[in-house]
Amino acid sequence: MQRVEMLTAQLALVGGISQEQSDLITLVEPTTPASPAGRKGRIYLLVEANSDSPHALAACRLVSRMMLQGFYSDSSYSLTSSLRLAIRIANKALYEQNFKLPDEQRVCVGLSCAILRDNDLFLAQVPPTQAYLLAEGRLRALPAHPSWDPAHVSVAPFARSGALGASLFIEPELYRCTMNSGAGMLLCTSSFASLLGRTELDHALRQRDPAAVTERLRQVATAHELSDAHALILTISAVHKLAPRLPRGTGRVAHATQERKGWLRGLGGAILRVVRPQLDEPPPLPDAAPAIQQFPAQPTHSPQPIPRPPPLELGPSLEEHYAQTQRSDYEKAPLRHENLPPSAFLGEDLAPGLPKRPIDLGDPIALTPGRPYRPRYEYKPMIDMSWGERLTLPLRHLALGIEERWRSRRVHASLPPQSPMLRGQGLTYRRSGPPIPWQLLIGLVVAVAALIFYGTFLTRANEQQLAIEYFVAAEQRLAFIRDAPDEEAALQALELASQAIDEVRTSPSVNATDTELWLRYQELQREYERALAAVQRLNFLDNPQLITTHPLATGQFASIVVPPALIGVTDTVTLEHMSYIYAVDADTQNGRLYRIRRDGGAAQTYLSPGQGIGTAVVGTIRAALWRIDQVIAVDQAPNGFGYYFQSGGNWNYSKLGASEIWFPRDRLDVEEYGGNLYVWGAQPNEVLRFRSGFYGDTPDYWLDPASTVGVDMSTVVDMAVDGTIYLLRSNGTILIFSQGQFVAEVNPESITPPISLVRAFYVTGSGPDDGYFFLVDARNGRIIQVEKTTGRVIQQLKTRADSTMSFDALTSLAVDTSGPRPILYVVNGNQIIRADLPAPPRPFREERDDSGAMPPNSP
Repeated sequence: MQRVEMLTAQLALVGGISQEQSDLITLVEPTTPASPAGRKGRIYLLVEANSDSPHALAACRLVSRMMLQGFYSDSSYSLTSSLRLAIRIANKALYEQNFKLPDEQRVCVGLSCAILRDNDLFLAQVPPTQAYLLAEGRLRALPAHPSWDPAHVSVAPFARSGALGASLFIEPELYRCTMNSGAGMLLCTSSFASLLGRTELDHALRQRDPAAVTERLRQVATAHELSDAHALILTISAVHKLAPRLPRGTGRVAHATQERKGWLRGLGGAILRVVRPQLDEPPPLPDAAPAIQQFPAQPTHSPQPIPRPPPLELGPSLEEHYAQTQRSDYEKAPLRHENLPPSAFLGEDLAPGLPKRPIDLGDPIALTPGRPYRPRYEYKPMIDMSWGERLTLPLRHLALGIEERWRSRRVHASLPPQSPMLRGQGLTYRRSGPPIPWQLLIGLVVAVAALIFYGTFLTRANEQQLAIEYFVAAEQRLAFIRDAPDEEAALQALELASQAIDEVRTSPSVNATDTELWLRYQELQREYERALAAVQRLNFLDNPQLITTHPLATGQFASIVVPPALIGVTDTVTLEHMSYIYAVDADTQNGRLYRIRRDGGAAQTYLSPGQGIGTAVVGTIRAALWRIDQVIAVDQAPNGFGYYFQSGGNWNYSKLGASEIWFPRDRLDVEEYGGNLYVWGAQPNEVLRFRSGFYGDTPDYWLDPASTVGVDMSTVVDMAVDGTIYLLRSNGTILIFSQGQFVAEVNPESITPPISLVRAFYVTGSGPDDGYFFLVDARNGRIIQVEKTTGRVIQQLKTRADSTMSFDALTSLAVDTSGPRPILYVVNGNQIIRADLPAPPRPFREERDDSGAMPPNSP
């Protein structure tokens, strides 16, 4: 093994001042072969903190000390395992130290640790330090800088979470290579990473002069005004050991002394090889003989040189021999097509001297595909074959055909090649080739097509049979629902029926192409919906229509105002106002008021922030409501809340009294009844009332404090007024107040799934004794119709699973009861949807007739 010499140098700049040794660099080199460094290898360690904290130097020293202690105390024979253990010990020690310090005093440390044993280098890298290796004729950077390889996927700026001390889990980047003569290594801080180019660094490390590399790094640091910079350079060079020469004039005694020294040195080397075989050094080169070290004697000039022998006669040259061979081959060539005259191919007789084709006296039976006496393969008659043999018969024919084809090719290949036969009679002959087995090919195609068709038929039959079984199971479970003794048993059967219908829906056989199964599925779905309506009081909206969407891509609606039907109105302005519905933007910073045609269309901006109304400037629209014959809006401006109404087709403005001290919650709810305005959300747990015509005066506190003692109103999310004030809690309960006094609390009955998060509601009817509550359950995507007086759930309203619209972002709703059938206007995120209110389903007990079965057509 070639002996090498390792040279190291350090660069240390602290505050712009150069130092001989760096506090961030640690070198451990073996003093004796039995030392830990001699057993586990040399250590070259460089650490760097991620900040200029006063604790940075102490943290770096702690990491260096724990690295050395953990590496040399490990008894493992694997250097990689010892290196990982040392990094974990150092990381744990630094993490425990940082855990006791405040966040601004914590320090994270990166390191580059190289272990060199013999010619093997093991490198562990934790950012932000940088390492460069010149090994095996190639320069590598760990990690690679973007200026070197922009496409490198691991290039990223130093992240604190990846350094020592940031977490108990650390994963260093490991690299291993062989360091032979000419190799080099540079460990440096992160300040050098963006300043060193590939070509420049490669040229510097190949000079094998650490001092020159150190000087170049110092020049780079000075040119870029680096105050703190540290680097460690290692180069490996071969040591050429020359044979010793005896000085001139040395006697025999001195020569004997040298021989004894050499003998003792050889004995010591042999003992050392026995004790430590891995430290064995190559034996010194033997003493060169004096004849080798001297030039040979030069020949002297002779006036009569020895005569040279004549050259040997080797015959013609290679070119002449090749030309003669070509001529002889052409003269001796047999008569072939290219050597015959043209008349031989024009129907004339054979040219004189042509060789006749020899007669083949071989056995022609060997050329036949079968034996002469009986066929090679015999088959039973079709009537005697079983169904399995009949189905596999095409495959057997195919296999036998392939075997016969293979046999014929082997027989033809074993025959000697025949000379080409010339036909002098008639026109040019046609080449005869083996006949194409058309019957076999056609039979093969037919057999494969039949198998494919048969397999497809079996697959469809199996799928159809499986779908029919699911149909039967679903119908049986629906029949059990009709015969269920109570609602709990009906709910369990309904869940099982839902699973069976899902299996039917996913079956590939149930589609529009199979009319029978598709009609059966439609009937099963209708029967299931009737069972849902009877047991869970769940109805689906028929043909919901999308009226409009929000004009902004990310915008959403908060509430909607639907004008009621007015009888005997002839004013064109009022009729124009009633032909629209109005929606309030959900944006609390730049909310607008939109209007939309009742039959659908684009949302038009009706009142927007920044619009001038007389001397006032419109602020963010927070609420809107219908008052008598027009829509009014309430905005939030810096000087308070304003009230906007129309007169003669133009907007007018009036400030709401004492609104500058309001503290609105997320939603400000304003309602009107009898000309009075009722405001919820302006003051905590209080309803403010503005008397008709006195909106600029200070409002009244409408609730009686004595009656609200013990009433929890912290979760109220909406308010409605119809002579009685209704406050809705988020859990679905409704508080009823009359004349400022707490009257009652309505709790909707339990349903499946239970009510969990209600955002808004709408109240119909003219008083507390008639009408319904319509609750918006946003979490379950449904609308719940509840009776006012008893809290009984009338029905749940949803969209079908296969519908193009789904209630995935319910916000608010309004119900228009002016027509023969109520119409729902639902705010669903950025959509406004209109649908007819379905007829309430009959209760479960009423659905069962005297025989215990539900009628097929329930309303």
